[in-house]
Amino acid sequence: MLLALRIGMRYARSRRSFISFVSVLSLAGLALSVATLVFVQAVVAGFEREMNERVLGIVPHITVSGRVPVQAPEETLNVIRALPEVAGASAVVEGPALLATAERVAGVRLTGIDPRQYGTVSRLFEFANGRALQAGRFNVLIGAKVAERLQVAVGDHVALVLPQATATPLGVFARQKRFHVAGVVDTGSQLDRSAAYLHRRDAARLYRLGNAVHGFHVRSEDALRAGDARRSIVATVGAHRFRASTWFRSLGNLYAAIQITRNMLFLLLSLLVAVAAFNLVSSLVMIVNQRRGDIAMLRTMGGPTRLPIGAFMVLGAAIAGAGVMVGIGAGIGLGLIAEAGFPWLEELLGTPLMGEYLITRLPIAFAAADLGRIAATAMGLCLLATLVPAWRAARLNPADVLQHE
Repeated sequence: MLLALRIGMRYARSRRSFISFVSVLSLAGLALSVATLVFVQAVVAGFEREMNERVLGIVPHITVSGRVPVQAPEETLNVIRALPEVAGASAVVEGPALLATAERVAGVRLTGIDPRQYGTVSRLFEFANGRALQAGRFNVLIGAKVAERLQVAVGDHVALVLPQATATPLGVFARQKRFHVAGVVDTGSQLDRSAAYLHRRDAARLYRLGNAVHGFHVRSEDALRAGDARRSIVATVGAHRFRASTWFRSLGNLYAAIQITRNMLFLLLSLLVAVAAFNLVSSLVMIVNQRRGDIAMLRTMGGPTRLPIGAFMVLGAAIAGAGVMVGIGAGIGLGLIAEAGFPWLEELLGTPLMGEYLITRLPIAFAAADLGRIAATAMGLCLLATLVPAWRAARLNPADVLQHE
């Protein structure tokens, strides 16, 4: 085996123009295939990371809505928090509304929250700049896309209009209130298109709820098992008083699509690696034909059958290993360049290339498990591919070869 290793590595370092050209060609094809696979898997993994950290980190895993406004919400809140499947819960007031300036209007989903409680449910404040919400100040946090549409910034004022009418001696008017923009929430997702947060007490005054709330936002211990937590909550607080839904209702199909896409792309792009492995077969066959004299001499000198097999297996593994390493490095470099250059490309083209998707940026994430799976798949296919030329080398008849030398 040591001799086979030395012979194989000597062939890999050969300076013969033909063999060197064939080896470089095989290595380049394999590296290109692996780089493509690494880059695509990194993009899909980036979408999954953004989904978990940004979207699922902000949206409530479970929304519990009262069939009528909930009086004495703290009692129900304590019951929900006591469940083992629940990591956090907060009472909320929510509903549709309009934000308006002198010239522009934007529809939003209004959510009245208690900043002291809501941190156990959402990572909202990690993505918000500006000042915190305070009761009685009538401050509002708005999504980055909402702020862009209204062309407002922190410190400006907007009018909040509710789809509820107020009767006055002068007629019936929509209920509205002037708010101060205390901060902008920038999550880099479509949540920024319709988000508006204010203090729960201010929202309750707008909706004339007193101390009542519309429902509760709940964070489960495991986002993927939010359905189990929802059933426990409904069974505890009563289905006749509350209805509950999970994030699967609005985002579940997207999450499942990301998982399926990740596996399918890995399978399909692995075919590129298989094509590169077939290219390695043809290259090794040509090398075998060029080294027929060397193989015949080794066999004539008493070399066992397994010696040429081992030598060409080592040669194939050397080419494959170099190709996989170069491909992984190229894929990582391509991913870093694409992530850094994507905002520049959008600015150059003057259009948001991913504006219609839930994640509006190009996310890249390199997972060690993905890189290991890609490297193992590529090396496995290439080692299998080397068996054919290695076995062909072992089957050569030294007498037939040497009589023509």
